[in-house]
Amino acid sequence: MTGAIGKNNSDLIEMNRSAVVKILQQQEVCSRADIARQTGLSQAAITKIVASMMEMGTVVEVGIITGSDNRRSIGLRLNADKHQIIGVKFARQMFAVGVFDISGKIYTHTETKYPLDEEPQKVLSAMKKQIHEMLNKYENVVSIGLAVPGPYLREEGRIAVVTQMSVWHTINFIEEFKEEFHKPVFIEHDANAGALAEWLFGGHTQPLHTLAYFLVGDGVGAGIIERGRLFLGVQGTACETGHISIDVHGPRCECGNYGCLEMYCSASAILKKIRERLPECLPSDNPKCSDACLSLFEAARGGNRIALDIVRETAEYIGYGCVTLINAYNPDIIIIGDAVSKGGDLLLPIVQEVVRQRVIPELHTKVRIQISDLKVDPTLYGAAATATDKVLQLPSRFSEAGRKEQEN
Repeated sequence: MTGAIGKNNSDLIEMNRSAVVKILQQQEVCSRADIARQTGLSQAAITKIVASMMEMGTVVEVGIITGSDNRRSIGLRLNADKHQIIGVKFARQMFAVGVFDISGKIYTHTETKYPLDEEPQKVLSAMKKQIHEMLNKYENVVSIGLAVPGPYLREEGRIAVVTQMSVWHTINFIEEFKEEFHKPVFIEHDANAGALAEWLFGGHTQPLHTLAYFLVGDGVGAGIIERGRLFLGVQGTACETGHISIDVHGPRCECGNYGCLEMYCSASAILKKIRERLPECLPSDNPKCSDACLSLFEAARGGNRIALDIVRETAEYIGYGCVTLINAYNPDIIIIGDAVSKGGDLLLPIVQEVVRQRVIPELHTKVRIQISDLKVDPTLYGAAATATDKVLQLPSRFSEAGRKEQEN
């Protein structure tokens, strides 16, 4: 039978362990009493759970702290450096590989460029080689996360549409990676991965119900998290904001639709506008889209009128995307990230004004719109967050002692 909703005792134990791990991941150090209060479990139950997780090496004690009730207690924290993650970002013309731990700390990362017409197997071979090198160097890696452009068909393991890279449509990422490494590989759509990065590592001080991550890079997409869970849809392609038509009579997109948002405010669209209207702004004859965006923003900050016009147009279209996200998902926060967000100081006031004009006050006054302030590339960070999320959900599976426990 599929779709069972009952929980075995082992499932409940793992759920409780996961709750403890998530609290420690968010708060860094916490007492047993504070964890009991936040989970609603008894202190005796928390004591037992923590003891088993210390045996697994997932949790360690850090000495005396003052708890929320001002009583001195023994502090607990995640043994994060013993649970490292490799994050991999695959994008148009580049891929990046980095090592993180489940607290979000970054240890190292590399970035590799490749031409749009490069053979996929050459790119994949180079990517796999770098992952193997990092696995050999960092012995505490427990899982690998891979973020790919969308629409990503999760069950099929392939990308349905990659603008300007149609040859990649037939690549099955699940088949490519499932037997390659001795660690599990988790694959996620890049916007969903960015949403997870913001949820887990964004350091948001206010409680969040629904977070919308609005990716505006070489492509455009969105990731929605509600109460800690990604909104995916039946095939995993939900929230493809970039392929919502904003002009039904507009140019045809590679997805088959007309006038898609992605064609107006993505980094690729910006590069096209610069070539047509401000070619002297280009940093080279064949620049990456992200580099072209940086040059545009620099020119706009310098007062160049054409650059300012392109920035305003881009910001208005990003605003239209935010209007759609608000009306469709009613989030309490929208975070704009990726290459185009580097112009945040120029874009955000215009985006906010578009939203104010086009969304009823009852909704737009309740949503915060901001630029991502993650210090690491949000998609690469999101790849790490994708794997981290699996560790947080199933902590015993990613420790040697926990695996032995499950086998017995």
